[in-house]
Amino acid sequence: MIYPGGLLAFSDPEFIQPPYTFPNPKWPEQRDASFIAPFYAEQTFQYIGERGISNVWYRLVFRPRNFETFDEWGNPLMTPEDNYGDMFKTSRDRYHKNKWGRVEDPHLLDNITMTIREGIIGANGFRADYAVIVTWERMAYGGAPKITQVNRYEEAKRWTNTYQVVLATDEIRSYVIFNYAHINWTSSNTAGALQGRGGLQSAMAGFNAGNGTGWTPLPYSGEGRILKLQEFSNVGVPGRWLYRVDEQIIPGGCSNESIGFMTTAPIAASMIGGVYINVSGPCLRAGDVVKIIIDEYQVDCIRLNMHRSQCVLPVNRMFKTGLVNTKMSRDGGLSYPYVGTFYLLQPSLAMPQIKLIDNPKEVHNNWRSHNATRLRMEWAPFNLTTDMNAMVDIKLYGYWEDTDDHIFEEVGSIALRTANDGLYEFDPRTLARSNMVLHSWRRFSFGVVRISISDHDETTGVFWSKMTPFGWYFRDIWEYEYGDSWALELCQDWFDYDGKRVNYAMDLEPVIPCPCTLDQAFLDIGRFMPLFGCDRDGDASCEYNKGAQHCVMSTAATWTGAGQVCCYDFEGWLMHSDDYENAAHLRFFSPGTSQRAHPMGAYPFKRPPYVPSLSHYHTDLMAYEKCCKWAGHCEFYFWRRQTSGCQEYIPPVAGIAYGDPHFITYDGTRYSFQGKGYYVLTMSKDPRHDFHVQIRMEQPPNTDWNQVVHASAITGVAVRENQSDIVQLFARKEFRRWRYRMDVVVNGHNCYFDTPELKMQRFRGVTIRSPERNHNQSEIQVMFDSGAGIAVTEAHGVLSVMVLLPPDFNESFAYPRGYDYFGTGFDERGRATGNVRNDFNNYIAPPSTLQYSAGTQRFVTVGLLGTFNDNHLDDLMSPEGHIIHINHPPTEADNQQAYRFGESWRVDGSRHKLLFQDNVKPIYNPLSFSDTRNYFPVFDHTRLYYNASLVFTMEEVETACQNIYECIYDYVLSGRREIAMNTLQIQTKLTELKFKGSVRTVSCGALLTAPGVVKYPPGNNYLDGVTVTFTCKPEFFIHGDNQRTCVNGTWTPGWHVWCRRRTLETGLKWMTGILSSVAIILFLFAIFCGCYARRVSLHPETRITFRKAQPGESSRPLNSSQRIPPKTPVETISGSQPVSILRHIQRSPPPAEVSLPPPASFVGRETRA
Repeated sequence: MIYPGGLLAFSDPEFIQPPYTFPNPKWPEQRDASFIAPFYAEQTFQYIGERGISNVWYRLVFRPRNFETFDEWGNPLMTPEDNYGDMFKTSRDRYHKNKWGRVEDPHLLDNITMTIREGIIGANGFRADYAVIVTWERMAYGGAPKITQVNRYEEAKRWTNTYQVVLATDEIRSYVIFNYAHINWTSSNTAGALQGRGGLQSAMAGFNAGNGTGWTPLPYSGEGRILKLQEFSNVGVPGRWLYRVDEQIIPGGCSNESIGFMTTAPIAASMIGGVYINVSGPCLRAGDVVKIIIDEYQVDCIRLNMHRSQCVLPVNRMFKTGLVNTKMSRDGGLSYPYVGTFYLLQPSLAMPQIKLIDNPKEVHNNWRSHNATRLRMEWAPFNLTTDMNAMVDIKLYGYWEDTDDHIFEEVGSIALRTANDGLYEFDPRTLARSNMVLHSWRRFSFGVVRISISDHDETTGVFWSKMTPFGWYFRDIWEYEYGDSWALELCQDWFDYDGKRVNYAMDLEPVIPCPCTLDQAFLDIGRFMPLFGCDRDGDASCEYNKGAQHCVMSTAATWTGAGQVCCYDFEGWLMHSDDYENAAHLRFFSPGTSQRAHPMGAYPFKRPPYVPSLSHYHTDLMAYEKCCKWAGHCEFYFWRRQTSGCQEYIPPVAGIAYGDPHFITYDGTRYSFQGKGYYVLTMSKDPRHDFHVQIRMEQPPNTDWNQVVHASAITGVAVRENQSDIVQLFARKEFRRWRYRMDVVVNGHNCYFDTPELKMQRFRGVTIRSPERNHNQSEIQVMFDSGAGIAVTEAHGVLSVMVLLPPDFNESFAYPRGYDYFGTGFDERGRATGNVRNDFNNYIAPPSTLQYSAGTQRFVTVGLLGTFNDNHLDDLMSPEGHIIHINHPPTEADNQQAYRFGESWRVDGSRHKLLFQDNVKPIYNPLSFSDTRNYFPVFDHTRLYYNASLVFTMEEVETACQNIYECIYDYVLSGRREIAMNTLQIQTKLTELKFKGSVRTVSCGALLTAPGVVKYPPGNNYLDGVTVTFTCKPEFFIHGDNQRTCVNGTWTPGWHVWCRRRTLETGLKWMTGILSSVAIILFLFAIFCGCYARRVSLHPETRITFRKAQPGESSRPLNSSQRIPPKTPVETISGSQPVSILRHIQRSPPPAEVSLPPPASFVGRETRA
């Protein structure tokens, strides 16, 4: 709505007499409109006689739907000289597209876009698709006299104001341009002005967010100096003021303040550096020397104009991630009076400026392949330089690290002095190697592609790609040095080197074991978070974990820098590396493994193996590439990177607060508490965990029939552990939920999670993330290094909170005598300690017998979510040690007791320090929030109050809520069906998540799968009660026990199962048979020899002796039929012709007379003496 009073309103304003105060202090009783006020004052249309000279013009400008003037990188496709003549095909199209007050004009929108881009940093990617232009022309002040004489026209114009507002948007970001042409008066007669000057209050200029949200004024607003709006500017053009007006009111241009804040665009970049960042803050003179300090590094900047300078992040220096402080100097570094913040991203999450394109039709032509023949890359040439004649260099930068050092340097080049046309294709086999980097193949195996302007210096930005292996670049050299088995050699070199390093698994597996099931992994958000690239609710490509539907990684690293990765199949079972079979099996089964270097890095970041992303890629991912992808021998990788079992895993305990509100304690007690104010949701004063979670509970707005709601809802959460940053989460007001549902504030810094690279952000001692597919910031997860986690969801302005605590929070601690644990002002014997102000000592009761003597074991995790000790009987224990018991569903008396218990955990600033900041106000009625004396909650939900029965009946409520107490309670008290249905949905979802994820499982660990072995069942083959059956593939033969059962965490005794190929098995059986036969024969011969030796020992005369026969003596006796003729020579008988001799013997007649030798049974036997 456009008002002549210098107002562009988005809701009906409440017109009141000046002086004006925004936001309206009487909201919500009175309206507090949302508006943009270029010059808000009572104004009138001026007339010269009967002819008016004042006008209010407006125009709505649209961009044609199928008409693009910018490409996907934000670069212009045509210039204004192209006249945009082809946007309308016929005159009829032009007629229907342009109507009264509405016009399609891309040329005008492009001019607006360029004005915004030049005037405010961070708008380079903005393109105006819609705009509203309103011009107030020659408006007179309220009460100005009418001019009746025409000759006083020029005089009348001198007492009028002409100004304009331009509101442009791309449906995501919105900008406002104020143009002040002539400002001649400042206030109206109703404000007490005299001829347009002076009075109680001058005109107001600024932005009112509406509904009590806030007011942002322009300079000189409400002052007599508002005339200066036409003389000064924040963008260097007199009379022009530029602001961004979507989430926050961000002024464009610069400031003349001597101290203040600096702004950077972009707000985050990769820690590798080399990226252009624009810096603004103070107005810069022509001779100013601009320097900034980012983290601890000084950077020289180039002054571009009065309100902008350009810097380049240092390369190869900032090896850390997270939010860092920045400072700006305009006097060459003598002083740094302007401060700000900047977020350093890990390289794996930063958006690459160079796109490495894989060919889907030719599988080998991808950047991870070692035998690629054609590779392609793309980039945005205009973002690198606006000089289209500039030449660029395309080089490779590699990363290598050892146990005590790391190197990031140039290892080769792809092209030198090539055209900057945004596209380059090449054949890796034709690349030349420089002598300077001739031996880089010995160290480097991966890195990034860098594109820079030829002959650039440190003040020139560069482009980086994502990390990629260099197998396609070094293969020829590796093959020459190592031979055809170069990949296996690289794998074995890594295997040997990694085996000599510290055994990180000894510290990792006992501390961070894998959850046994996917339900446990989903619940344990404090110790685990989804793995980048394998998230069921995000990027589920799982490039390194094929066959997994979801993977998680440990939130924090161990002291050695190691991390845990656990993957789960499509049935929710943990995938083990022991189930790996062969390289072909890897296509659909690649389990998660422990990691020597955590993917996100770890403190102190700047040395191995703690460098974010780079250490992980070097020590873990490249080992996977070498052994599994290149060599095809993943058994080497899985031997060094085994999946951690879940034998030691204990699921976390969950406490839930939701609805109006209702609580489910850690040990399962249910109750409802409708407090108003700040309360301790849970706290732990363990020596290791100083953990505090506080909530803000507000009274919701009135019902539709204007009935006061006698209940409350959670609208804010604040949390801190030890010395971590304080994290605050707030529900937004009803009219501020169009884009974000929650505000996330870390140490006063607003954080947003709407871009892929900022979905996960790390701060001091805490990590915050939003699910990848959640774009409205309605789900936030807060994870601490101790393993504690908090999940907060928003719906209809109500927060639901789930707190997850690891088992080490369930412990007791013996406090010394005189220790005041709860901050009650009394020690364990009821003696005052002086920790509480005197005015509180009157109503704080002494501790009960639960805190009687020093050294008593007391459980340390307490609060509205109960006492965490696996005992529901003492859940509702006050800080004084008083315990109450209630039933569920509760009676009215039970609700009253629960209310008294809840009030004992109120944060009043004395017992517990308030974590909430004062500048964040309640979202409903701020005036009634602090008024607790007139707040009386309703404890009976069984009847309808006031006019509620005219809207719904109890039968309708019970039917809609399925007789669930919490849902009925919220329906009756809030009077809003959507609130009750959300309570029912949240209760079902969170209780189911708690029930499934809290189940304690017993695991025996996975049994090793040898080559050729088939294990059944393939998924759950490691939990208690499971019987695992082993078989072999058809070409194999099984050995060992084919069945094993998991009983109480131990496998039943049995032999390890292994398989042998049937061909080998058959050959070995034949060989075994032959060898067995030979062995039997040898055995029998050995028995014979033994028996003979025994006989000889008993009867020496039976020994068989042998002697050499003498010449002419036969070796054996001849019988009478074989007598030798006397004339036959002995040499002939014993010669080489026995057959002829035999024949001669047979033909010879017997002699007449032959003398026989002495009788003997064996030849050679000795004759007895």
